[in-house]
Amino acid sequence: MEIDLKQLREMHTRLPTDLAAVMVGRAALALERNGHTSGVAVSLDLERILSKGLLSWPGADLNKIHQHDHNRITEDGAEAVALAVAHLHRAWCVIRRMQREEHADWLLEDARGVKRQIIALEVSGVDKGNIAARLSEKLAQVSKSTDVDQRWASVVGFENPVAALHFTKRKNRGN
Repeated sequence: MEIDLKQLREMHTRLPTDLAAVMVGRAALALERNGHTSGVAVSLDLERILSKGLLSWPGADLNKIHQHDHNRITEDGAEAVALAVAHLHRAWCVIRRMQREEHADWLLEDARGVKRQIIALEVSGVDKGNIAARLSEKLAQVSKSTDVDQRWASVVGFENPVAALHFTKRKNRGN
């Protein structure tokens, strides 16, 4: 899979242009502060199937990295990568950003089938280290989302570029 973050806005036409630019810019900062250059290999864990991809982005100005919040770089950068992967892997498109009490970051749609599917997607980023524990946390969080057809979590790691996208079933009431 070739993931070109320059195409994020074209993948998600409802995503405001300025927001897409900020997210892509922060993904570039997150990757470059970890020593990567555009065109880096990325490990993909898509629905528990492992593969390799290629991740590219427009260049970042690391001289201005201190003007950004470290955590926002990681989180917004992860959202850019996760939304691109979700579109390329499943052809999902953004409907809107979800609110805190909705237990996910993005409301997406899959309009390819006979029946439109609504997806809750929770996203997180990890600047350094393994993503496995964070993915478990995010799957538990998104499982609480209601009024959606599917619940997914994505975690992006920047140290050794990796992106995971996993499905979870909603917990039954009382569990």
